[in-house]
Amino acid sequence: MSTLIVNVGSTSVKTQLFDNDLQRKAELNADYGAKEGLKMSGTSLNGMLFSHEDDSVHDAHATLTFVFDTWQCWLNEHNIHLCGIGHRVVHGGAHFQTITPITQSVLDIIETLDNYAPLHNPLNRLGIEMAGRFFINVTQYAVFDTAFHRHIPPYAGRYAIAEKLSDNVDFYRYGFHGISCKHSMGAAAQLLNNTPENLTLIILHLGGGASATAVKHGVSIDTSMGFSPTEGLIMASRCGDIDPMIALTLAKEGKTFEEINQLLNKQSGLKGVCGESDMRTILENAEQGDAMSELALSLFCYRIQKYIGAYFAVLNGNVDALIFTGGIGENAPRIRQRILANLDGLGFVLDHNRNKQTLQADMDLSAKNSPSRVLLIHAQEEREIAKQIHELTHMK
Repeated sequence: MSTLIVNVGSTSVKTQLFDNDLQRKAELNADYGAKEGLKMSGTSLNGMLFSHEDDSVHDAHATLTFVFDTWQCWLNEHNIHLCGIGHRVVHGGAHFQTITPITQSVLDIIETLDNYAPLHNPLNRLGIEMAGRFFINVTQYAVFDTAFHRHIPPYAGRYAIAEKLSDNVDFYRYGFHGISCKHSMGAAAQLLNNTPENLTLIILHLGGGASATAVKHGVSIDTSMGFSPTEGLIMASRCGDIDPMIALTLAKEGKTFEEINQLLNKQSGLKGVCGESDMRTILENAEQGDAMSELALSLFCYRIQKYIGAYFAVLNGNVDALIFTGGIGENAPRIRQRILANLDGLGFVLDHNRNKQTLQADMDLSAKNSPSRVLLIHAQEEREIAKQIHELTHMK
């Protein structure tokens, strides 16, 4: 019996198959947003590399058809039966605090949250609906990226605005990257030979999207992303924290809603500062003396330092570990070093030799004299979803 995990994004679909021991048996990923059309890659159940291209496919529905067709063939060929299908759903609003078996009523509630995550939730629902048609009678589960943050106290989650400003949405700091945070917390507990409930952490998920989260005794108490993933840290193309009057001033000058939306989410952040959104390229350009790339790096790391300092205060200076995860957090030692360069006073001291190594496993990167641990945790959101399904079904 195996579990299939489905993660539908705005330009990609990621799927992985896990066995009962939570070992990944196969994976299949598809990019469909580029002009060239659909590009699929992965590793089959035979352990063989798989690839497929179709320049006529540019939408999620056709992509999911290819993906689920392929999985059906692989599963039938190996006589594998699914015990469940897990879906990453970006926004659960105030409704969902934990993993939830999907029924029609649950799907109806998720549909009401489209206004909260218009780029992602409709695609997440499409993945659920199509998986239900391809794999009849297989129980499906929703794991929400916002669920981990549902216990943030009101003084951290409430915006200082009137409570009911919209008939369609409730403005609140819901937070995101919750699935990654929960995995990081569990992995940190293993590294530290402790339990999540005993840990106080600052988690930095640094990738195309970036966030910082404060965790006290295994519970999220504050996080940098808010009503949307645009708030907080500087990201690849999202602005992060800015003065709200900037958007109002642009509107007054004649910018349309769509133009402002594109500006804040697609043309800001690192890209807005130096014209590049890929951290690898920015690091290379900065090394070659490009001033704007250097400025982008300074802005990126400085904002993260500010959030670390804020959460250090919120946690009363008691931090068991600072965690780096996500594509940048895991693969950019120069960024980790730069962020921690002036934070030894807070108790985060990096072992520079270990930090420079190519690290395949979760690692403690701290110097021996570091009062708090500095950990590198490899993001495994799909495995975390499979783990939550496994724990839920084995409780019954």
